[in-house]
Amino acid sequence: MSDGPQVTFNEDERLNLLRELCLLDTPADSILDSITKVCATVFNVPIALISLIDDHRQWFKSKYGLAVNETPRDQAFCAYAIHGQAPMVVLNAIEDPRFVNNPLVKSAPNIRFYVGVPIVIEEDKCIGTLCIIDSIPRQAFSPEETQLLVELCSMVRERIKLLSTVGYFDALTQLPNRTRFIDDVEALLHRPMGAEPLMSIAVDVCGEEYFRGVTKALGWEYAETMLIAAKEKLKKTLSPYTLYRISTTLFAVNVEASKAAVVVQEVIKTFAHPVEHQSIPYRFDMTISSVLPEQCQDPKDVVRALVTTVDLARHHNLEFLPYEKSLEDAPRHAFNILMAIPNALTSCNELSLHYQPKVDLISGALVGVEALLRWQHPLMGCIAPNLFIPLAEKTALMRRITSWVLDQGLKQAAEWQAQGHTFSMALNVSAVDLDSDQFLARIQGLIEAYHLNPSGIEIEFTESALIANPMATLQRLQVLRHMGISLSIDDFGTGYNNLYFFKMLPATALKIDQSFIRDLQFDPRNIIIVKSLIAMAREFGFRVIAEGIESEAVYKTLRDLGCDDGQGYWIARPMPRLQFEKWLQGRKA
Repeated sequence: MSDGPQVTFNEDERLNLLRELCLLDTPADSILDSITKVCATVFNVPIALISLIDDHRQWFKSKYGLAVNETPRDQAFCAYAIHGQAPMVVLNAIEDPRFVNNPLVKSAPNIRFYVGVPIVIEEDKCIGTLCIIDSIPRQAFSPEETQLLVELCSMVRERIKLLSTVGYFDALTQLPNRTRFIDDVEALLHRPMGAEPLMSIAVDVCGEEYFRGVTKALGWEYAETMLIAAKEKLKKTLSPYTLYRISTTLFAVNVEASKAAVVVQEVIKTFAHPVEHQSIPYRFDMTISSVLPEQCQDPKDVVRALVTTVDLARHHNLEFLPYEKSLEDAPRHAFNILMAIPNALTSCNELSLHYQPKVDLISGALVGVEALLRWQHPLMGCIAPNLFIPLAEKTALMRRITSWVLDQGLKQAAEWQAQGHTFSMALNVSAVDLDSDQFLARIQGLIEAYHLNPSGIEIEFTESALIANPMATLQRLQVLRHMGISLSIDDFGTGYNNLYFFKMLPATALKIDQSFIRDLQFDPRNIIIVKSLIAMAREFGFRVIAEGIESEAVYKTLRDLGCDDGQGYWIARPMPRLQFEKWLQGRKA
């Protein structure tokens, strides 16, 4: 054998191009596999390969008839073929001084016949070959056969170019994108039996919320270059594995399952130290998730599993969380709930209002009821408001829910007013509702339609309603107050607590949150807090309501502290209309 193949004259540029294409150590590609199979059939050879010539090895992106994934570069026939652009034909290797002592000639696969067509991607940069191999020498390889192999190689070249186009590559990081990741995972799912299982690992370098914050503060260019700095750190740590960018701040890699734990620890170790960008050190709040592709039915499900798990890991402040099917139960259940809300709003028997009495703590007289939404789904059963309301508030469904509650609640309030009852009807609204002028128009329209006395209506809102757009919200609250509607600050003591806006609120009542009420007689600190809140509310001219009264002792303590009204299980639980009216009749008797 000769001294072995020499490096190409443009070796550094060639290797850089090969790495930029992100082909090495990636899963098989079905189209390239089809081409090698066609080559083996058409040219009647046992072996056909798409060989990529790396620094010290040749690695087979596609192979037909060969078990190994790579061989040393100094044994590779293809390492000679990449020096030119014309096909290299070896009719009998044992007669060629370059290969007569080559281990691949002297032993399996016992190469005798070889033809390799260079895969030239850019100008004179050749990354490897499409080659055919036989253990039987040949007398000739015709020009027509040569041309056919060249044409098949052009198909290989076009497929490789396609894999590196915008559809498969991320423009910012120059990494394979989510589409390419899904295609490669699909190949992993079809690996032969007995192959070592691979693990997909996702690394969220900082979280999208943090990235948006950096973007708002310092601009897109700064945020993106910061992300590229994190990418470079990751790419170096995860070499030689192919790194993908599958969402804004989320990168992914496929590694051998047996090495996954070590890879995860290496990534954690890498990001334990700050990454300096433009003279500013950043300690990236990195989160990792992993999943075996075999755990998912579809390649797209692998991405979903990685995203779901990394979000849960970030929510629970975990550095690493492996995927389990049970982790998707809560998000899937939440999705099912959201999908069921529109049907519930049009159904005649799923949603209902229950009414919880509020009484004067001194006289015990009924002063009002709070309308509370209940949902009885035919399959999911009773769905608690604290489950579906937070979900709805993130969508346009919240306004539809509030509209339903307003319509049903005010209709019922009008009926009780017509019967001569003087207690008020309290309705809860969210920050989403108070952020829209349509809410005001809706209430005004219903008051007129049901001929309601507005003084018998109370709107309850939490302090969080002021966070997004405080001045606009204050103006809408003032409009409601001018209508004659009472306003109550709900869950006071747990929310926004901005006293600047608090003093401007046109409220008529303040509801002390039940977290201060339930254990009032057991915690002297709560007594101090409640006493202070009552005193402050008095100074502002607010009526004080306590919620969560669950014992006579708490009732009496609140009464003695000067609290005006109260509600809670000790007084009465929320009840459907007919049950509430029966309860009311019983009090009169």
